[in-house]
Amino acid sequence: MRGERAFVPEPDDQLEGGDHVYFVVDSEKVRRAMATFGHEEVEAKRLVIFGGGNIGLFVAEQIERDYPWINAKMVEADRERAEFAASRLKRTVVINGSVLEPEILDESEVGSAETVVAVTNDDETNILASLLAKREGCERAITLVNKDNYESLAPTLGVDVVINPRGITVSSILQHVRRGRIHSAHALRQGFGELIEAEALPTSGLVGPPLRDIKLPDGVLIGAVVRDGQVIIPRGSTVINAKDRVVLFATTAAIRDVENMFSVRLEYF
Repeated sequence: MRGERAFVPEPDDQLEGGDHVYFVVDSEKVRRAMATFGHEEVEAKRLVIFGGGNIGLFVAEQIERDYPWINAKMVEADRERAEFAASRLKRTVVINGSVLEPEILDESEVGSAETVVAVTNDDETNILASLLAKREGCERAITLVNKDNYESLAPTLGVDVVINPRGITVSSILQHVRRGRIHSAHALRQGFGELIEAEALPTSGLVGPPLRDIKLPDGVLIGAVVRDGQVIIPRGSTVINAKDRVVLFATTAAIRDVENMFSVRLEYF
């Protein structure tokens, strides 16, 4: 994604500063891969959550359960909801007040936090509170927005990560409505395309010949092959076996072709 332009890179294309890049990486090599893109941020140990609604409470509970070393605080404007969140949480400090009030931001010590997660039920509040937190010294802002026009605007203002629940919901639905052995699908923003994980069946044209001999539909790139839990970064000589998991990108126009590649055909039975 370069500005408003989305494109599938060719071998001669060069990355430019500010490009948003989708790539596939072995989970054990994420830190090294991010360093290649200039990101060497340390893992957050101090976190502030703006909003104690269902999303904020769920995030806080997950952090308490899975990341006990993270010191988390939550700011919730509604007193009754704040009291409810405090009753559900064991280690997270819950503060009742507006995320836009300087005194509340000081009390939450957002300026010394590595990350703020803004998940109130108001887009404008999330964006403004994220910017105020960064002005106070917070290193990273993850911001929930529901409006499509805000999704493209927020990064230009200084928001680091934009979460659009509509996109997440669409991705979950796609996983179930796509034809073929599609195990997961993630819709990329602005209708660019989808990241798809699918199982290669014995009848698929992908199985057998090396990738260099397979003519993929235009707009389709294979990013990884997962075999017996091992990640294989594909080369021209890579051969896909039946039951391999294939992770690929497909533009919107090529999705039907991908479905056909992974569909069960009559001869399979």
